[in-house]
Amino acid sequence: MGISTGQDLWYEPGTNWSYSHANFVLLGAALEKITGTRLDHLLQQEVTGPLGLHETRNSFTPDIPTPVLHAFTSERGKYEESTFWNPSWTTAPGAVETTDICDLARSAVGIGSGELLSPSSYRELLNPGTVGLGTPTPKCPATICIAQTEATHYGTGVLVLNDWISQHPLFFGYSASQDYLPCEHLAIAVSTTDGPTAPGGHSAHTIAQRIAAALAPDHPIPDFG
Repeated sequence: MGISTGQDLWYEPGTNWSYSHANFVLLGAALEKITGTRLDHLLQQEVTGPLGLHETRNSFTPDIPTPVLHAFTSERGKYEESTFWNPSWTTAPGAVETTDICDLARSAVGIGSGELLSPSSYRELLNPGTVGLGTPTPKCPATICIAQTEATHYGTGVLVLNDWISQHPLFFGYSASQDYLPCEHLAIAVSTTDGPTAPGGHSAHTIAQRIAAALAPDHPIPDFG
């Protein structure tokens, strides 16, 4: 955390926006301090348990319960297996979880519908004050300080993409996309891995966009970020 918080600010807090996993590390530490509960246990009690996500878990190791969707990547200059690379350095301890495609779809519904939230918390989830922020500066280019508009912006741990509430993580050969369209009660879940000649980028999200175009042609999922 000191690597992040010890650097000079790019802008005054609340005046601009850029994505940072340091936010999740801080939130995880705050939640554990406030509740006195280890983060993985807290997530199970408050989120994965109530949503019935029985195949979603944290093992605190790079192990993934079988059956495993194996991943491969060329990010280190050679095409190699990356299935059990440890992503724990990317976020708060206890927050890295494995899942299956059914739980991914169920979480898209639960999170996207605000099932576990009050109406006011759900509004905060979708716009915690990000809309209107995101202005390039000499220290923060447009690819980092991305414009947050009503149509496309970051909420609290989710992406608002027109009418869809989404998230599309990408990590060392793995790509996933979960998307929920509240007005149609439609959820999409996709998980992919990269082949040796894969073009890169969010392949799962690209597939999700194509599925959305077929199932809800009046509600396309836009590119963002």
